[in-house]
Amino acid sequence: MKNVKKKTALILGAGFAGCTAAYLLKKKGFDVVVLEKSEFAGGGCRTYFYGGHPYTFGPRIFFTKDEEVIKLMCSFLKMRKLCVKTLSFIEKDKQFYYYPIFAKDFEKMPDKEEIKKQLHDRKDKKPRLDNFENYWLDAIGPNLYEKFVNDYSKKMWGIKDNKELSADFKWVNRGIPIREKSNRLYKDMYEAYPENFDGYNQFFEKALLGCRFIANCSVERIENRIVKTSKGDFTADVIINTLSVDNLFDNAFGPLKYAGRDFLKFVLPQKEALPKDITWIHYSSKEPFTRITEFKKITNYQGEGTLLGIEIPSQNGKYYPLQTEEQKQRFLKYKQIFPKDFYSIGRLGSFTYKGIPDVMRHALEIIKYV
Repeated sequence: MKNVKKKTALILGAGFAGCTAAYLLKKKGFDVVVLEKSEFAGGGCRTYFYGGHPYTFGPRIFFTKDEEVIKLMCSFLKMRKLCVKTLSFIEKDKQFYYYPIFAKDFEKMPDKEEIKKQLHDRKDKKPRLDNFENYWLDAIGPNLYEKFVNDYSKKMWGIKDNKELSADFKWVNRGIPIREKSNRLYKDMYEAYPENFDGYNQFFEKALLGCRFIANCSVERIENRIVKTSKGDFTADVIINTLSVDNLFDNAFGPLKYAGRDFLKFVLPQKEALPKDITWIHYSSKEPFTRITEFKKITNYQGEGTLLGIEIPSQNGKYYPLQTEEQKQRFLKYKQIFPKDFYSIGRLGSFTYKGIPDVMRHALEIIKYV
């Protein structure tokens, strides 16, 4: 009987998108090679330790209603359910309020009557979708927009005008601009985090079992389905990319823009720093930072001290694809020159703002066509 040669797959990048795709392709019988520029898999979701405290580069909560994705994650890791609540500090008001915007907080606001009138005037108005700023002004009115959205969005994305941003993306308001009943961040979604102190690290290790994992390998570009790297040339029957496509195609249509982050961590000599039910705080005014997270609220670490992480917008790294019409159109130009059997997934690969479950769903969908 003639031997049937196995199909081959090449995965560029070993974050959640790449590792999920590698696992699914391996299950379909592919020989899988995974290239990763770092020493370890996991990207920005990998857990590290500082003074014994586990942390990630920003909070990495697993939240979704997607039962198939939940089942897939739980097949790798034992998950601990969470109930995440967050605050925003509004410097002008000298107050902390729940975020997403919580209607019961209006009574604490010095301009509450004006806010109530603005909301009443808009109750039957459908928000415009021509840009981010107009959407939010129509949805919540100018006072709440100034408190929670205007400065925060500008510093998060590194822009001067929120009209630059598109409004036709799912995460613009997480579904409901103002919460009336629940102040939980993720409402009725399944929200959880791995029980193990090393977070998702074991997911990456288990997903890559049986694959050839090549670490410290920088992908430089792709030429006629040949992937040029710091460790030689690679190709395969199927190529799954999770990296930014502008670099892969020699910036043929110009660079894609991203918001970067600097991350500072420090340990305080006390059991808790934030209120007991609060996981992180947004700083929505002109502070140079956007968020402070208390990681033991996520990891359930029981040490004497507590580790806080501060996120500062910068030009370092590619963490948030800039959702302007110009940038989205530029990505579509790159998509038109993708070679045959080349799929680009994940936050960087699809140039969309995705969470962990969204990335896993993307991998599940793409693999159906491979």
